[in-house]
Amino acid sequence: MNVTLLTRTGSIQDMENFAVKAALTCHANTDKQVNNQEFLTKIIKAGHESILEHIYLTYSIKGISRALLQELARHRHITLSVESTRHTLKKNFDTVLVTLPSAYKDYAFELWCKLKDTPDIPNDELKYFLPEFWPTNLILTSNVRELRHILNLRTAPQALKEFRNLAHELFNVVPEQFKYLLQDCVHQEVNNG
Repeated sequence: MNVTLLTRTGSIQDMENFAVKAALTCHANTDKQVNNQEFLTKIIKAGHESILEHIYLTYSIKGISRALLQELARHRHITLSVESTRHTLKKNFDTVLVTLPSAYKDYAFELWCKLKDTPDIPNDELKYFLPEFWPTNLILTSNVRELRHILNLRTAPQALKEFRNLAHELFNVVPEQFKYLLQDCVHQEVNNG
């Protein structure tokens, strides 16, 4: 799995300023000067997280399973642009075979042989045979309020391990000066050993 934050630091800074301005507007204090981090931390602790919807992050995510994609898609307040199997299934098959864990290669190789033997079957029909371990790539955009929700749920020990890994990566790639917006939602990994 490879996770890259696409949102530039300067853009996050601008959105942080917008969120502060929005919060101050709610109380008709738009002329008040505040420290963004202290102010937004106080807002978060007070539970007024709607202000955080003015800040959004966009990520490039490569090499997650379709099982994880299915769980990720349950989060309604995100935007996903996912690599299309219609256009890429046969094109990417050789690459996928190389990157799959060995336990899945036999199944994938069998599927590849069937693909070669029946080239007239369209990708839209072939994708019904894809197992949930099949890797995919996507772009994800989320506002910080929803990202906090995802991190709170999906870094918890009972979450799907692959989703826990993704959630930790979503947090890890955020620039240090903005981690305060998310850090209280991240469960720490427990090392059993």
